[in-house]
Amino acid sequence: MRKQLIVLMIHQLFWVGFSFVLFLSKRDQLYSKVILFLVFFYQLYLIAKYVGNTRKASIIITCFYASVFFFCQAIVNLF
Repeated sequence: MRKQLIVLMIHQLFWVGFSFVLFLSKRDQLYSKVILFLVFFYQLYLIAKYVGNTRKASIIITCFYASVFFFCQAIVNLF
């Protein structure tokens, strides 16, 4: 349980950083934003794996937090 909380805090920090970088790069093309997302996603997967999760758990946790981030970002963009 403690490992997941540590990973959650790290993921939140990284996703805030990712949204800040996207805010700064509004004029960039879509492919550069996709590459940036993949870099952040892979780094977060490696951090989750390093904390001590299995490979499968790390992938699930990273995908779950990424989907939560994009869901929250979509809600914020509605207003």
